[in-house]
Amino acid sequence: MSWDAVFISLSDACTLLSRTSSRSIGCSVVMSILCLVGCVQDSPPSSRERAVSLLLEMLHDEGPEMRRTAAESLGKIGDPRAADSILLLMHDPASVVREASVLAMGRLKPTATDGVVALLTQALEDPDESVRQAAVVAIGEIEPSSRLLEPVLGSLRSSDATMRRAAARALLQVDSSQSVPALVAAGRDSDAEVRQGIVAAVGEWGGAAFAPWLRERLAHDPSPGVRAEAAYRLGMLSDPETRAALSTTVAKDPDSGVRRWAKRGA
Repeated sequence: MSWDAVFISLSDACTLLSRTSSRSIGCSVVMSILCLVGCVQDSPPSSRERAVSLLLEMLHDEGPEMRRTAAESLGKIGDPRAADSILLLMHDPASVVREASVLAMGRLKPTATDGVVALLTQALEDPDESVRQAAVVAIGEIEPSSRLLEPVLGSLRSSDATMRRAAARALLQVDSSQSVPALVAAGRDSDAEVRQGIVAAVGEWGGAAFAPWLRERLAHDPSPGVRAEAAYRLGMLSDPETRAALSTTVAKDPDSGVRRWAKRGA
């Protein structure tokens, strides 16, 4: 099938969608054809332009599944001109559309401006877990600079534990080496999952300079998950103090999972 044939069919499907009394049938037709959009990267420029133009229009469709599909497809095509239009969908009333728009932003990798990072940081606060997870992925994809990470770091002070968890996961995904002191300052969070995320980020980006802090978490954190994370991160280091701390954990920690990770690194 030629690309011209595909896009004539897509146009016909959209006409059907606007006229049919059964919107679900028309939607299925359009969405089936859009499965071909993944090949647009290798198609002639004229076909790509028509695909992008149509998909941009579909971002305003009244059906959330259509908007979701359009955002996903634009992300796969990777045309940076779609970024501004997709950004607007981050406030869509449908969570599936918000998730798709956030993931598309990660694929498009727009310049990490203050505005883009601010919107993705807001997505970390979304009431839907899938949207928060998408924001974590997108922030990792666009790799904002240390200065632009300030809103994400600020989220570690949120009163909402789910927001703090998402922020910790996001800081693990990007170069947070300049933010390690701020992570350490937040490392005694009341939520164990947040603490574990912070330990992971400190271990990933802090290096040997923060081994004493990780050893303290290994010895004293009340959560087995946090201690296991600290043991895993310390297992990548080779200084005598760290080896001794891991050996002590193997002998004394009450949790078998923590002992297992410590033994691997000792």
